[in-house]
Amino acid sequence: MRRIITIGILILLSASLFAQETPAKKLKDVQPGNMRAPSAIKIDGKLGEWNNNFQAYNRATRIVYILCNDDKNLYTVAKSTDFTTTAKIISGGITLTINTDGKKKSKDGYSVTFPVIEHPELLAGGMSNRFENRNAGADTELMRTVHQRTILAAKQIKVLGIKSIPDTIISIYNEHGIKTAINFDGADLTFEMAIPLRLINLTVDNAREFAYNVTLTGFRVEGRNPGGGGGGGHGGGGRNALDFMDW
Repeated sequence: MRRIITIGILILLSASLFAQETPAKKLKDVQPGNMRAPSAIKIDGKLGEWNNNFQAYNRATRIVYILCNDDKNLYTVAKSTDFTTTAKIISGGITLTINTDGKKKSKDGYSVTFPVIEHPELLAGGMSNRFENRNAGADTELMRTVHQRTILAAKQIKVLGIKSIPDTIISIYNEHGIKTAINFDGADLTFEMAIPLRLINLTVDNAREFAYNVTLTGFRVEGRNPGGGGGGGHGGGGRNALDFMDW
């Protein structure tokens, strides 16, 4: 366990919090501060409500991402900015793992992976083999086709450790309230996930520390959030605060 981090709910957000785009090169490797989810979120892989307000850029994976929550859900939002990383996500998905005991290990934790695609090599392999030396014309059409087929194929979610969900693989159209989506913004893969806090034994009214990590095949994204603002804080925080530590 390297750092204790806090991602809390902010009671008040500045008027400009979602008002400007932040270039990835200006972002830190880890999320630097608290963030409340915007209102009227629609999990569709289209990130308009986030206004490109990504909080961190992991240079090893070339993923920009956000971790935040509201009163009901924990949200993971990410964007892959190169086709090699996109191919890895298509192959193995992005996994959010949470341990509400505050332990720095996946065992006894909750994990949700999306997308889970049957025969992903047919999509990711096509990207890797044909985009390396792409010509703008034909390969733009190929990329569009791969994107469309990926969205159509991304119909399953892998869930581990959530006792109320006995099945390992569930549909994106599930009755548990887990919502996921991927889409494409030009050549970039966009990702959204919402997990009800009740499924992972968390509530904003009874804040407690928990450990998390975000991974994709061959890589790992870690975060540090030193807290501050609104209802957030260190080591348990105030009302409506969710406290995180990485491992």
